[in-house]
Amino acid sequence: MDKHTVGQPPQAIQDEMPRLQTGNEATLPPSQGGSTGGVPIAAPAPAQPPAWLQQAAERNPHLTPEVAHAQAEAERVKGLADFARESNKVEETKLKQEEVKLKRDMLKKGLGIEDSASGPRALVGRTLGTVQMRAIDWLWTGWIPKGYVTLLAGETGAGKSTVLADVTARVTTGAPWPGEYEPRQPGRVLWLGSEDSIEEMTAPRLVACGGNLNHVIEIQGVTQQGKRNTFSMQDDLGEIRRWLAAARDEGFPFAMLVIDPVTSYLPGQKLRKVDLNDAGQLRTVLEPWLVLAQEHNIAIVCVTHFAKDTTRSMLHRVLGSAAFAQTCRSLIAIISRDDDGPHAKAMVQVKVNLPEHPGGAWKFSTVKVDIATDPRNGKTISATRPNWEELDGALTPQSMVGNARGPVSKYEAAFGMWLKAHFLTTPATPWQPISQVKQAAASANVVSERWWNEHSGSYMDKQNIGGIWYCRPKNLYAETT
Repeated sequence: MDKHTVGQPPQAIQDEMPRLQTGNEATLPPSQGGSTGGVPIAAPAPAQPPAWLQQAAERNPHLTPEVAHAQAEAERVKGLADFARESNKVEETKLKQEEVKLKRDMLKKGLGIEDSASGPRALVGRTLGTVQMRAIDWLWTGWIPKGYVTLLAGETGAGKSTVLADVTARVTTGAPWPGEYEPRQPGRVLWLGSEDSIEEMTAPRLVACGGNLNHVIEIQGVTQQGKRNTFSMQDDLGEIRRWLAAARDEGFPFAMLVIDPVTSYLPGQKLRKVDLNDAGQLRTVLEPWLVLAQEHNIAIVCVTHFAKDTTRSMLHRVLGSAAFAQTCRSLIAIISRDDDGPHAKAMVQVKVNLPEHPGGAWKFSTVKVDIATDPRNGKTISATRPNWEELDGALTPQSMVGNARGPVSKYEAAFGMWLKAHFLTTPATPWQPISQVKQAAASANVVSERWWNEHSGSYMDKQNIGGIWYCRPKNLYAETT
């Protein structure tokens, strides 16, 4: 078995892990900009699954009638035990009192202190002279570090999933990062996602970006005593650690773990409902994952959304407590560049607590491509991929986002200056028809149709005279005299 491939799961779990069906007519676009050309090529051929994935299927069988019967019998026995326990509350109380007395006596004698939650606590420390210094290992330099948690945030529909698919595709194939030319060793990606359909959204995006689906393992959930349950970041860290260790021992370790969105997997047995505004609760859940990232030198990418309050900066618009932004070492924001078109986006480094910094923001646009044909109905399967344009050093969180609003438009300063100059150099009545001013501004290329409709009113006073709307700049003469 080639250690660099992961294929279809065994028959025992194949029904629960559907893959993207592709035919001979599937077309795969190039990994970077330009059109696909529509050249038909075959999708990646399935490979044999690793042994540890087969063992996972054997430990988690389907809920057969025999298992269901056994569970029903166990429930009946448990019910009888509960009834008996209710009938003997007095005796049980006595036993508990004796147990408490025994523990108290042991503590007085200095025995069993380590088992007591209220026992003494001892500091653990080390001399820094014994520390072996290490260089930071990057998955994508300046953007996604290994051994740490990266937060990917943005508005709904801004393009987070498209960027994440492209990053995943490049990890699975070793393709160079945008702006780079050196290929890398392919890696595996562990995928935990609940917002998008794997068959209809995630897998098509990965194929559109040129990814190797055989190198992506989806976590579909967990099973406990034959029952299927939702994955929990509180309860299932140990299972993730076991999978990471198995893949490492196999010689083809995971390079990245995706959790999309992170808020869907926070609840667990200890904290049934996690308060996103409670920093203490969030740290309890998130910090063990930072330890895991360090242990396995894996990049953990958590996806979240921006809060709707646009009066706050990007750093403080991350949904939930500031603990999210504090726990991560890299906070990436995906935002729309509305003034440059409906598909224009930007990827901005909002916070990076590490020496390297990308030195700007990546401009990109989303491109729709056809990647396969659905064999069930003959319909075309389409998906989006990013077309990376340039790393713009002038685009920063400070230049793109104001303190009280969202992205700052390139028309803001230009229109304000043009409007005053237009009225000062046009010897006419102080009030001019709005339609004429709008046409003049468009001809001067200082507004777009959308920007005018949404923002021009902030710069002008308006009044209706004889059924026609007129305008003039606000405080024009007060500011120029």
